[in-house]
Amino acid sequence: MNPHTAITAALARLHLPEPALYVLVGASGSGKTTIAAAFPVAWRLSLDACRARVSDDAGEQSSTADALRVFDAILNGRLARRLPTVVDTTSTHAPHRIALVDRARTHKVPAVALVVRTPLTVCQARQRVRPPARQVPADVIARQHQNIPAPAELLREGFAQVHDVTKLDLLRMLLERADADASPGGLRAEFRAVFGDDLAAAVSSHPVPGRLLLAVAGRELLLRHRAEGEPFDHGWEARLPEFCPDGCDGALWTRVTGPADLLDVHLGGVPDEPVCDTCDELLAASPPW
Repeated sequence: MNPHTAITAALARLHLPEPALYVLVGASGSGKTTIAAAFPVAWRLSLDACRARVSDDAGEQSSTADALRVFDAILNGRLARRLPTVVDTTSTHAPHRIALVDRARTHKVPAVALVVRTPLTVCQARQRVRPPARQVPADVIARQHQNIPAPAELLREGFAQVHDVTKLDLLRMLLERADADASPGGLRAEFRAVFGDDLAAAVSSHPVPGRLLLAVAGRELLLRHRAEGEPFDHGWEARLPEFCPDGCDGALWTRVTGPADLLDVHLGGVPDEPVCDTCDELLAASPPW
């Protein structure tokens, strides 16, 4: 099952429409961002993320006006294309919610309220571990918590559906989506786990099974994943530009265990003993070429 099919099936099982504007409603610290993570990353829209985009700091309040413009542009663009969108804001202020519903209605997309009623004490306690710039005063959180509307009020505001998130198995949806992401591209998932998201975004599949191509602007590294032999031999290897000096003309590979090793190979280094993919023998640590 591919990721799109997985999320579509999960939404159907939960009786959630697609496309839709999913609006999280809950106080600061209620766990909305964790809940939003059950949905594909491209669907998620938060003011904190927009602040981080325009100022490199999600808590930089002076960037809020610019962040709002980015937020609105993304929201309008997605709704105009009738793409599913998850709004990760407190949405405890009625005029804000109604404006969101009106925008969804303009583009003939249903609005769905996902209500997060985490206990007030938990919401307030979570602030203490946040960076100072992102801490919300306890009285503000109490007011947000008190202003979470009842389902009937949300329906009167124009929401097509209202759900208590604890009644939805969003963990199953997240697990199914992660499994679908990993299944057809399991190699990429393994690569991401070792080398991180940024490098994983730059890899593409290769005609030879077990290999990936890391390429940016015309420069590239060929990688392969070894899963045979002894467990200590398992892992990633990068292709070296040289060939085996022992006369078999096999390609040479070197073990890479992180971004630093990849950088070393890119700059002409050999972070570990090379191995020939023809004679499959380790060569000297100081190669003779």
